[in-house]
Amino acid sequence: MRTKLNEVMRDRRSIRVLERDERITKKKVEEMLRLALYAPNAFNMQSSRAVVLLGHEHEKFWDITKEILRRVTPVSAFARTEHKMDGFRGGNGTILFFEDTEVVDRYKKDFALYADKFGQFSQHNNAILQYALWLVFEEEDIAASLQHYNPLVDEAVCEEWNVPKTWELVAQMPFGKAAERPEIREFKPFEDIVKIYG
Repeated sequence: MRTKLNEVMRDRRSIRVLERDERITKKKVEEMLRLALYAPNAFNMQSSRAVVLLGHEHEKFWDITKEILRRVTPVSAFARTEHKMDGFRGGNGTILFFEDTEVVDRYKKDFALYADKFGQFSQHNNAILQYALWLVFEEEDIAASLQHYNPLVDEAVCEEWNVPKTWELVAQMPFGKAAERPEIREFKPFEDIVKIYG
């Protein structure tokens, strides 16, 4: 287990081909999510939500996603899509990240001065939660990636897992044991990204 934050941040990568790992239990996932919930969020809004799919439920999500994508993907390109879905499906589980729009709307009313910003704030909050969990996973040597098959899968997800209508799907994070090696990452020059004055 790595304990230095700089190592965890540097080593975290998108792993899209996953295998099951018996070390990744329901209890362990719950503990990691509880830790990730310490992530900061604007106005302490706490509008982010998660649905954890494990085992058969996780497989069902990727089966549903694959069938939805089959309807909208050209036949000539579907083999690649199917391979991708199978890579996600091979893992232990998937976290579905949502934003509760009812909470966001309440904050828009309570803090009218910032009403036009709360949608943006809630997306930032969700992204921080996603990243926090991803770092916790990386620290425990659990592979993951972040996917965005919404809005294509939204209706099916809400129906299959009885998700409240006020929850808006933001992203999906399949996780498990890495079954591939990531390519070497390339970075733009630091000076092109960051400007420092003073």
